[in-house]
Formats: sequence, structure tokens, C-alpha cells
Amino acid sequence: MDMMDQASSLRSMINRNRTIDELTQVEKKAEHYIKIYSVVSGKGGVGKTNFSINMAIKFQQMGKRVLLLDADLGMCNANIMLGMETKLSLIDLIQGRATLDQIITKGPSGIHLISGGADLLSLKAIEDIRQQEIVDAMSQIMDYDILIIDIGAGITKYSLTFIQLSHEVIIITTPEPTAITDAYRIVKAIAVYKLKEQVKVVVNQIHDLSQGEEAFQKLFKTSSQFLHMKLQSIGFIFYDTRVRKSIMEQIPVVLKYPNGLASQNIKQICENILEDKEYSYKVSNFKQLSNKLLRIFG
Repeated sequence: MDMMDQASSLRSMINRNRTIDELTQVEKKAEHYIKIYSVVSGKGGVGKTNFSINMAIKFQQMGKRVLLLDADLGMCNANIMLGMETKLSLIDLIQGRATLDQIITKGPSGIHLISGGADLLSLKAIEDIRQQEIVDAMSQIMDYDILIIDIGAGITKYSLTFIQLSHEVIIITTPEPTAITDAYRIVKAIAVYKLKEQVKVVVNQIHDLSQGEEAFQKLFKTSSQFLHMKLQSIGFIFYDTRVRKSIMEQIPVVLKYPNGLASQNIKQICENILEDKEYSYKVSNFKQLSNKLLRIFG
């Protein structure tokens, strides 16, 4: 399809009474691509939300426009770790009490944050026309390069839904046997429901490289043998007392201690992600994102 046909198709998707500026914005979004990551863990306390926040900031520092969706339903606390106040959530958008711009809060280093809200996916009673309005509003996230979805720990219909929406899944675990076992349960659910063919893994709070590699290999071998699921290690994060200090001070560690060990580990992980060929391969344009959102909200 040539450029004239593309422009014609775009105009047929929107109201004829819109201005030229609005048409131009839609066309720009159609040519833009967004990458969606879901960050999950098998259990709480492994550093999932803290990793999501610091990864978002590091991506932003690397020149990407980043939106962080705190979808840890009932436990939305990314704003607390960031020292921010979020009065509105995605629920307010869904129920018509706010616009997308109103629910987005600007955070440090230019990242943007949306709080999901406790009843995020309770949408069965919403009329079809309202569902389409929600999708249209959410499609504005095409203004970003990367969407990071911080999902609640464990296996729920909510976590599986967001995993389905994303292009890539990053599982955070620690070397503890219980954390590895719970991470395996997440991988198993993804495999059983055929949500993804590959999962990325970060082992957090390691004391030496051999401990991190051993933890990953345990998860890798079990998943390969019983689930035929591909696991990719994208890096390790060393135990660093500065992480706890930064959490207590509500300043992300990559900002408070940019030269610290954990910060350098997170930087390396982000570089590994951006250098991965899958980064550019698995992305969504305006129409593809709308179709994804329709499956979630429609």
C-alpha cells in the first residue's frame, strides 16, 4: 500500500470533521511503533516494582520515551517508591471521570506513570461504544516508545491478560529456592496458555555471578525439559544496600546512586534489551495496538 492509500485509510478511521492537525497526529502515530514489556514475578519481595521503575528511568535516560503502567492491582505502589502522588487511575479513564492526559503523572527523568486502579479489568458491564472510547483514548500511548507494565506477583487472570497484551515478558526472581519455584509457575502458566514462546529472566539480589548463573540454569533446565519454553537471561542484579536506602528515601537507585553496583547492573540490562534483535522485531503500530487493546478492553 502506497503513502496515499495509507493516508486515505487513516482518514476513514476517524471523524471527517477533525482538523488537519488532528489528521496529521493520527498519521504520525500510524508510522510510530511502541514496545510493550510486562514485568512479572512469582512472589512478592523479589524487587519487581523497584526494577520496573529503575528500568523505566534508565530507558528514558537512553533517549526513549517511557510510560510505566502500575498494574499491580490492589498494591499499586510505584508512585510511593517514586515519591509521587497519583490522584487518578486508569479506572477513572475507563469510567469516564478523566482523560488519558489527566491520569498520567510526570515522574523523574521524564518518565510518565499511570496507576492501574484496583478494579482495572472489571469491564464486563461496559457498553460496546464505551469500550471503543477507552481503546481510542488508550491508543494515545503511541506517543511513547516503550510501555512497561508492572504486574502483580503470582498467577491471576489480570497478570495473564497483561502478559497477552505485551510483546515481551520479563520475570524477576531471586536465587532463593522458593522464588525460583514460583517463577517456574509463572513460566508454566505462560506455556500452558500459549501466551509467549520466550521469556526473559533477571535474577536479582545475587552475591556473586555463580549464584546468579546457577539460579537461572535451574529455571532454564526445568522449563526446557517440562515446558519446552525458551528462557533468555538478560542480566543479574547484585545485592546492594544502596537499593534499600534509595527505597527508604523514595528516590530510585539509578538516580540516587547512579554509579552503584545495582545501578550499573540495571544499565547493562537495559543495554542488553535495546541491543536484542527482538526489540525492533516485536513492536506495534497504531492499528496493531488498537487491536491489542480491543482484546483487553473490548
